[in-house]
Parts: sequence; structure tokens; C-alpha cells
Amino acid sequence: MAPHAHPTPGPDLTAEHLAALAAQHAATADNERRLAPDVAAALVDAGFARHFVPADHGGTAGSFTALAEAVRTIARGCPAAGWSAMIMATSARLAGRLPQAGRKDIWGQSADVPIAAALNPGGSARRVADGWVLSGQWFSLSGIDHAAWALLCVTAPGDGTQHYCAVPASRFRIEDTWFTLGMRGTGSRSAVLDEVYVPDRLSAPRDLVWQGRADGPDNALAAPLPAAHPPLFAAPAVGAARAALDLWARAESRTGTDRDAVLTRSAAEIDTAALLVEQACLRLDAPGPVGDIDAARNGRDAALAADLARTATDRLFRARGSRAHAAQDSVQRLWRDVQTASSHAAVDAARSNSLFATTFRASLPDHEES
Repeated sequence: MAPHAHPTPGPDLTAEHLAALAAQHAATADNERRLAPDVAAALVDAGFARHFVPADHGGTAGSFTALAEAVRTIARGCPAAGWSAMIMATSARLAGRLPQAGRKDIWGQSADVPIAAALNPGGSARRVADGWVLSGQWFSLSGIDHAAWALLCVTAPGDGTQHYCAVPASRFRIEDTWFTLGMRGTGSRSAVLDEVYVPDRLSAPRDLVWQGRADGPDNALAAPLPAAHPPLFAAPAVGAARAALDLWARAESRTGTDRDAVLTRSAAEIDTAALLVEQACLRLDAPGPVGDIDAARNGRDAALAADLARTATDRLFRARGSRAHAAQDSVQRLWRDVQTASSHAAVDAARSNSLFATTFRASLPDHEES
């Protein structure tokens, strides 16, 4: 996809329109396992690719709260589209830690450049003068069909350190490896490279990318990844759960003690999940650095939000009975999407529980006050 050269509005201004557009193509995206080109282009036009791009490269340097709200809204129309919008924004945020010259390579002509990122290492890399040579396969790059660049994690031979390398779409091929229960429309296929040279200006150590950036005015880059990613990755599941609730309530319009209980409990859980995501994003948008305990709270709250979305959608799916198992049933599709989205490592409960418990205990005073 060619980068757009015109300024675009922020995603919070266009989310309802995008949700309606994405909803028209949601079933097709699920069947074809990729977003419709019109939907992908609309996400770029709305400003998601530029949302976290540093202001000195023409980006929005936007807020976490606005992004999460927009993602939840779009996910109500199509969870895969909401996920893809989130990935465009978060991938650019990661690329914001590349050296200045590399950032200029990507955003020198426009901030509206869609990037797909592989957070986990793949393929192989060898060190050469002033750069790296990459070969092999990297899995699960959401939105790669529509990306102008890929950000790939590599492990250095010898010392085992990990680095992120930015590669233009012209230098890799896409292999169709995305066959999943849900979130099929994200098109999270693989990137395959064969002896591709990446100069140092387009690479950065993984530890640096995951740390918060304190050397610039953009608050969007200040938070470390373990604090920033979880609530954003929970947002599509919460939006999809709300869509399932709305569809269920319309389809199951009869009242009764059991049905009212299903509706009420599920609505309460989804509302709670949305509040947890919002609370985590407000911590990220607050002035000043994100402390260890707040980062741990963000992981905890995001994991709980994803679990609540999954629990509520499970209840709605079961209460719909055999009708939910029809291939064309929208509640069934949303249930599959929530199952898949809520299984992502960014909202893994075991990981967040361990981090929060360790950090919370460390924050206690050394002595017990009477």
C-alpha cells in the first residue's frame, strides 16, 4: 500500500464510520482471512498508522485512551478491523525507537505508513558491516497484506541479544500461514526473507524498543511496552464482546428470569472490562513516567478485561443454544474472535499475575505498621 501524503483526522473522530464500513465486510473478511482493501485503506486514512508516529515526523503522537476507545468501537463492527487498527498504531510506536535516520526512511514523505510487526524472534540473522542480513520466516504479522514495512525481531548469533529490524515490503514475500479459529480477518500471515540486508539505521535493540522513551516530548512513546501493550491488545476483545451482547439482545428479545440474568451479568462484565481498559490507558496518558506498580496494574487489568470479555461471550454463546452453531450466525463468529483475541500473550493471565504479585510485594513497606 502506498503511503498517503495528505493530513488525516484522528481515529477518535471516525470510529463510528469505520465500524459501519468494517461491519459490511466482516463476514467476508472472516471467510477470506484478510481485511477488504477498502477497510484497510480507510484505517490508514483515519490516522491509525500515524497515531503514535512521533510529532517530529509528522505523526499525531496520540493518546492511548483515544486509540483504545476507537479500537473498541471499530471492533464492534468487525473485531479483525479493530485489531488491525490497533496493530497499525502499536507497530509505529515500536518503530519510533529506531535511529533518527531509519525513522526518516520510513516516515520521510508521510506519517501514514502502515507497519506490521512480529514481536517474537524468527528467521535468522548474521552480522555484517554496518548492518544485518536476514533470512527465514517470521510468523503472525497482522495486516501484513496491507503493510508498507515489516518490523521483525531477530536473535544475534553469538551473544543471543535480540534486535528489531525494519524491512520494506518490496524485500519480503508473504506466505499464507494464517489458519485459525477466530480473528481470521487480521490476515496475520508470515514474512519470508532471503538474504535481505538491513542497515543499522533500520535496527534497534529489543530492550531499547521495549523501554519507554524519555528523550523526546511525545508522551505516547514514554511508556514501556509491558505497560502500553496489554490494554490496547485487550480492547478488540472488549469491543467484540459488546457486539455479541447487542446481537444476542436483539435476537433473544423474549424476557424471563434466565434470559434477563444472562443479559444483565454479561453486560456488567463487558462494562467492567471497558472500564479496566480505560483506567489502564489513563495511567499511560498521565504526565510523568509509568512506575513499576502501574505497569503491573496495566497488565493485571488488561488480562482481567480480556477474561471478562471471554466469560461474557461464552455465556451468550451457550445461552443462544443450537442456533449459535450455524456457520452464518454472527454471535458464533464473534465468539470465535473473542476466544482468539483473548488468548494473546499480551493479555496472558499467568504472566500478568506473576508480574503484579512480585511488584506488589516489593512495593510493601519493610515493616508492618500497627
